[in-house]
Amino acid sequence: MDSPMEISFRHFEPTDRIRARIDEHTAALENFEGGVTSGRVVIDGKNRHGKKSVVEIVVELNYRGGVAIGRRSAEFPSPAGQQTFDTALAESFHTAESQVKQHYRKRRPQDVKDLDHQPGHGRVVRLDPTVRTGFVEMPDGESLFFSEAVLEGDFEELHEGDEVIVTPAEALSPYGPQARTVKPIGPLA
Repeated sequence: MDSPMEISFRHFEPTDRIRARIDEHTAALENFEGGVTSGRVVIDGKNRHGKKSVVEIVVELNYRGGVAIGRRSAEFPSPAGQQTFDTALAESFHTAESQVKQHYRKRRPQDVKDLDHQPGHGRVVRLDPTVRTGFVEMPDGESLFFSEAVLEGDFEELHEGDEVIVTPAEALSPYGPQARTVKPIGPLA
């Protein structure tokens, strides 16, 4: 996180154990892949029922692109002991983290899709002049099939070993991965 987590308690006196639990959840955010920039935890015990407080736990996580909020309530002290409070705290963090993950998951497929199909350099490794098709080898060793239809230039002037700029296609051909465009640059030196 870019700034420390703000932790505030209203109408509630936390124990050392509760502070430690909050610190554990906060520390886990340091390794969080979603890019949480800052956050706030508010524990409010204003609602009282006899000797028990109904504690509201709110976790706000700020990330590049928005704010995620997790909110839960728990009795404190409860007949189940600390477990009810710990569960509500964990669920509050989990809910906020899930919202951040969902935001980045929505963005990532498009980013990955765009990156996978960017133009790159390749080398013509095989040509079949009878059917006017060929294969381009990419630097990672992958071979892409292409036909004259996607070639930007004259098929007659293309030779094995020529360097080309290739844009991979999303769909596979009957021969495996294929090129969406092939643009000759010249012979490889």
